Amino acid sequence: MILKTIDRYLLTRFILSLLLALGAIMLIALVIDLVEHLEEIVDNAASAFDVVRYYLYFLPWVYKITVPAAVLLAGLFSIGLLARNNEIVAMKSAGMSLWRIALPILMFGLILSAVNFWFNEEVLPAATARRMEIRKGTLDKKSERKGTVLYNLSKQGDGGYIYHFEVFKPGRQEAVNCLVQRFEHDTLRESYRGDRMRYDKGRWIIYNGAYRSFADTAETYVKFDSLVLEDCREKPEEFEKYRGNPEDMGYRELAGYIQMLKKTGAGYTRELVNLKTKLSFPLTSFIVIFLSIPIAANPKRSGVAISFAIASGVSLVYFVAFKVTQSLGYSGRLSPDMAAWSINAVFLAIALAVFFRARK
Repeated sequence: MILKTIDRYLLTRFILSLLLALGAIMLIALVIDLVEHLEEIVDNAASAFDVVRYYLYFLPWVYKITVPAAVLLAGLFSIGLLARNNEIVAMKSAGMSLWRIALPILMFGLILSAVNFWFNEEVLPAATARRMEIRKGTLDKKSERKGTVLYNLSKQGDGGYIYHFEVFKPGRQEAVNCLVQRFEHDTLRESYRGDRMRYDKGRWIIYNGAYRSFADTAETYVKFDSLVLEDCREKPEEFEKYRGNPEDMGYRELAGYIQMLKKTGAGYTRELVNLKTKLSFPLTSFIVIFLSIPIAANPKRSGVAISFAIASGVSLVYFVAFKVTQSLGYSGRLSPDMAAWSINAVFLAIALAVFFRARK
């Protein structure tokens, strides 16, 4: 009963510190972003209602980026305050080891990591898509639709069709350097490649290209000046919809997108690194809790200023190192698994070493 009471006490202190740290960091991030885009908002005469809606949908992305730093700061502050008030010493005197003191907070960290994965899968992609729609429709009016150009656009359509455009111009309803493929049960059956595609009177026309048909026993190859793609039903506005940055997609959505890229023969190294990162990044919250507890349990390092300095330093080193390995993964110098997991492995090893060296 006493242990359960202590566990509740520790969790309450930690969660309150987490909410405070998370709220403060997210508020700072929102204010910085608002200041950076204030001139753009004023120039486009965006209403206060649209600005508020935009930043409400921006909150999930801010949460994703700031929660590891907030967790680290909460761990340092809550445990540090206990150490400064000699409560950690009292718990150890009652027979509790540092491992046992840390247990409820570490369990919470595991649960939080699982929640973060679910959040990034279910909440973030929808919120980001809605935020980009608001930005395009109300906060970025100077970017006229006719002047919009999309690059390296891939889309899976109806009837087993997959489209890849090197350049797509929604205002002109045309694409440049086009590849259209039709699959049946993951088997390529038809391929259309052309210099240009244009949507005219409700149908797609592809120009200056070649058609290939892949039967079970033979292959057909035909060149053409222009060809109407009667079975391609997608309208230009469907290609214009926000498809999402791979970093903002959910795991399942990105995995499906990678499969589509594989079918078209397009490169997908960057997307594969991002896919692996979607599993590794949520665990950051657990790892930084592991790191913060033995550091904060030392009364000499339990001040608020010291906690903030340690949290800022560790967060900076982590994110810089994470971005470096991610970039190496994008360029192919590191495997996707190494790019996504190596920094977590290093920081977890450091956390374990610090924990074992701390007085139990």
